[in-house]
Amino acid sequence: MFIMTFKSPLLLISCLFILILLLQSASAILSSFKHLKSFTTTTGKQFTFNGQLIDHYNPLDGRTFGQRYWAADEFYSPGPNSPIFFYICGETTCSGTPSNTSYPYQMAQKLGALLIALEHRFYGYSQPFGPQSMKTENLRYLTVEQALGDLSYFMSWFKGNYAFKIYDSQPWITIGGSYTGCLSAWLRNKYPHLTVGAWASSPGINSILDFSDFDYQVYLSVSKSGPQCPQTIQNLTQYFESQLYDNPANVSQAFKARFGEDALKLSNEELLCFIADSFVVQVQFHQRIQLCDFLTNFTDFDQLVNATIQHFLEINEIRDYGASYFVSNDTFDPEMDDRIQRQWIYQTCSQLGWFITPSNKSEYTMRSSRITLDYYKEFCRNAFGADLWPDTERFNNDFGGVDLRTTNLILTSGCEDPWQWAAKNTTTGSMTHIYVNCDDCAHCIDLYNDNSTNPEGQKQAHAQIYGLLLDYLGQSKPESIIY
Repeated sequence: MFIMTFKSPLLLISCLFILILLLQSASAILSSFKHLKSFTTTTGKQFTFNGQLIDHYNPLDGRTFGQRYWAADEFYSPGPNSPIFFYICGETTCSGTPSNTSYPYQMAQKLGALLIALEHRFYGYSQPFGPQSMKTENLRYLTVEQALGDLSYFMSWFKGNYAFKIYDSQPWITIGGSYTGCLSAWLRNKYPHLTVGAWASSPGINSILDFSDFDYQVYLSVSKSGPQCPQTIQNLTQYFESQLYDNPANVSQAFKARFGEDALKLSNEELLCFIADSFVVQVQFHQRIQLCDFLTNFTDFDQLVNATIQHFLEINEIRDYGASYFVSNDTFDPEMDDRIQRQWIYQTCSQLGWFITPSNKSEYTMRSSRITLDYYKEFCRNAFGADLWPDTERFNNDFGGVDLRTTNLILTSGCEDPWQWAAKNTTTGSMTHIYVNCDDCAHCIDLYNDNSTNPEGQKQAHAQIYGLLLDYLGQSKPESIIY
């Protein structure tokens, strides 16, 4: 989903798909506020639902806005039992239904499903107040409750869509990854009558204020490459911090300028957060081996520092970390590919939390000790001009947290994914948790396509997901499916 997680390229798996995924993801990856951007999407015909309600909870407010959606029907044969896969787009501009290099697409092909996707309110072109009005007072309509209202209201409207010959009896399954994995699970919990099941990939369904376990998992993941990798990250973090705090102001500013002109508009803590998240984004998105190979390939420390700075500027968006100068800008241009994630940061500051702080044990710490909850609180205040702060206990009481109870729900976690510490990692009844155990298997690994080069753990997860989807749809399973 599911941190100031912002923008950066993913470079992964074996083939062109991963390279494409990396480049597209380069626009929205991690940072202690930002979660995961929507899974790569490139298919489907685009439409607009012009009747979406701005406020689902005020019967006297009849205002509406246009919300974009997509439909891919190449495998679909209309009928009362034909499945509908509802892919939930998240905290970035949506570009369509999942592509043919994704496992949801492969499942739609196998099961003859209609595949649809809905753009999240306030992202992309689905703007309740227009892209030039991201004022804090308008963002109060950017909540999980309103997003779930959008999904349910859209589904009710879509059932009357004669263009696709939709029947009331057709089984719906929602699919999402990271934050939208949470939405998929929460929708199943809040509106169980709307779907026969849900697939939630790497969902951090437990809202956490002080998310230090995330940092601990980064240490555990990079340690799989040997002790030199975490030690190098710690050495670099200490070096960057000393350059910012242990020198005269002019020397510190000169060092900060090595990160570019925009870095000069960041506080020291904001720059340290950018640095920490630039390590994280690679671990989270299946690049742990590549990251550690890069970090441990230098014998000269100055060369390592120079190469690391350059690499970070290529894979992360430094302006996402400037609260006062950049994130406080209340205008938005969808054509700029969400380069400043004001909307997502608002969601974390107002409801979701997930503020990544250093591990409680110093030997496991991957980020600067100066990245504290006080830092995040000030960041939220500077970005929105208000004392926004999430009540995570209340949120979890409302949505279930790790005590979520529903039926026919797939929950997945990658073994190297830091988000697993905010997930429900146990199977309860027909809520099935799948742990994907393999090298470089991290965030939303199960959404990637199924092919012969996948590690065995990913193949097993795909087989289990396929079997569960067949169960939800009331279809018989091939004998080859074992789980």
